[in-house]
Amino acid sequence: MNSKLPCHIVRDLLPNYADGLLSPESEAEVKAHLEECEACRTVYRQMTEPEPEPQISEDAAEVDYLKKYKRRRKSILIAAVAFALLIAGAAAINAKIQAAKADISYDEASKTMVVYGKDDTDIRLPETIHEATELDAQFDTFHVRVNLPMLRTDGLDLAEYLPAYLGGTNESLKFIRNYLNENCPDIDITDRASKYVDLTILPNGNYAWSEDEERIALDIGDFYWHREELYILALLGERSVEWKQLGYAWYLGSCLDPYFEQQTPTFTDAIEHYPYYDAFVKGGGTKEEKPENYRILMDAVSYVCLTDGMHWGTPYESWALSSTGSYSGPKKTLDPGNDMSVLMAASFIGYLSDQYGFDTVSGFCFGDAEFEEAFGTDWQTAYGNWAAWIVEKYGE
Repeated sequence: MNSKLPCHIVRDLLPNYADGLLSPESEAEVKAHLEECEACRTVYRQMTEPEPEPQISEDAAEVDYLKKYKRRRKSILIAAVAFALLIAGAAAINAKIQAAKADISYDEASKTMVVYGKDDTDIRLPETIHEATELDAQFDTFHVRVNLPMLRTDGLDLAEYLPAYLGGTNESLKFIRNYLNENCPDIDITDRASKYVDLTILPNGNYAWSEDEERIALDIGDFYWHREELYILALLGERSVEWKQLGYAWYLGSCLDPYFEQQTPTFTDAIEHYPYYDAFVKGGGTKEEKPENYRILMDAVSYVCLTDGMHWGTPYESWALSSTGSYSGPKKTLDPGNDMSVLMAASFIGYLSDQYGFDTVSGFCFGDAEFEEAFGTDWQTAYGNWAAWIVEKYGE
């Protein structure tokens, strides 16, 4: 095969290639590149051979790079021996979660996989994850309890999904905290954002949050892909939410958070069967799961709701919040925004953020200002401007 990787990428991958830590696909790409490229072969050979005496003609930066690698490799080998003893006999799966010095055990009686660790390095999950019925993972800033049969029922490969989910959870919590602190300096969430997070995923239908002096507890039932949304609602401090809190949570937690995971089939072939697909494509949407596509999706859903009514889908897609039984906030209020769906509300929040700034929108959603005070116009005028923009951009 001919490698498509450029030299600078290959050289970044060489340490992990030398230690056998790459995926089979990446390993094959690097190997193919080394077969074709003498310069990279030389670097790899210098990495893996005993350290030679420095040559006068050798580039100083390259020497320094190789020395750093060899020092790093000695440390990795020492750590790897200790870690291998911990999970001896189990096939390890390299995880995306950051958790230095992970400690993994499996309780046969309860069929529970228990993971302890620290943020910011890899952990490995042994094969017994396939026998477990529960995962109990504890890290520096969050704890997740997961019902594994529920995930298997959804057709997920746990060995692949769980490491990515744990890593995404870790990164999402950090992203949301950091993004709010950096972009909304006038909103003080320091105390609440510093609290430890307990996340429970069980097939119980629950969807609620609570807190005490030290912890925020998120009980998302079987809505495991809504972790960001519920965490943001907890930071907002709202137990009875309206359109602005839901729209803000969905906008920040999916359109801005790069670690957000949407449950299928949003960006699979099934999206083609939804009434908003044509508008989604016209807006430039693709089937890649990335934040900009979620924003286009919300705008496209809004276009269909604005032009064809709200008589299909779910409370999140097209049912008005004020008319659905599953919505836990006020059913009928003076606020006309509750006659939007959640995705419409998120699209509207995104529009307001584009027009007035994310910090202004955040001040409004955190309850620091009324609508007209925050945006200098009344709700109906702003809504009309947003609706006209949606129809113009996504219409015929």
